[in-house]
Amino acid sequence: MKFIFCLSVLAGTFFPAHSSVQKEDHAPYLVYLKSHFNPCVGVLIKSNWVLAPAHCYLPNLKVMLGNLRVRIRDGTEQIIDPIQIVRYWNYSHSSPQDDLMLIRLAKPANLNHKVQPIPLATSTVKPGTICMLSGLDWSQGNSGRHPDLRQNLEAPMMSDADCQKTEQGKSHRNSICVKFVKVFSRIFGEVAVATVICKGKLQGIEVGHFMGGDVGIYTNVQKYITWIENVTKDK
Repeated sequence: MKFIFCLSVLAGTFFPAHSSVQKEDHAPYLVYLKSHFNPCVGVLIKSNWVLAPAHCYLPNLKVMLGNLRVRIRDGTEQIIDPIQIVRYWNYSHSSPQDDLMLIRLAKPANLNHKVQPIPLATSTVKPGTICMLSGLDWSQGNSGRHPDLRQNLEAPMMSDADCQKTEQGKSHRNSICVKFVKVFSRIFGEVAVATVICKGKLQGIEVGHFMGGDVGIYTNVQKYITWIENVTKDK
């Protein structure tokens, strides 16, 4: 049985790149996984645990929390080394829907208004529920490799039937799909829209190998609750 859902982006809720809205930190649960390779985004789910896509298992990984703007420091910046990384047991290139890993931090993050864990969804929300796509983007004037702004975009959940009409939605279990309006293609990438937040809980996280065109696919976190709890329990 497939558990696939979709999100449809509303053009009316689009936040233009580099807008004043972008500059606010509406997503204190987002963390940046910095390495010598492509940038990745994770989510703080406990003070000492981060949930992230398994394809972000990269050399020399650093977990960055709080303010990410290099030119403007506010005292909330934190860089913490990982001491344990656990990839989902079934993850492989042939099972990209299981693209999840857990990162145990060397020390608990210092929680503040820009660093906060987010609870995990324990069920999938109904079609029509307004959710938030949340990720990192590049601010105006940032020509470097690393994103420095949190960005959010609202979208309603679509039905399973609508999702399966898309090429990507037909074939991947345990996933939710996001349908992008074409105007977003010049702004949003894998990093920029990396998580799906519904009713204040983490519902989906990026599956990097299947982004492209006007459909993005996200792992439905709710399907992995038992595994996440077993790995992070009492640690």
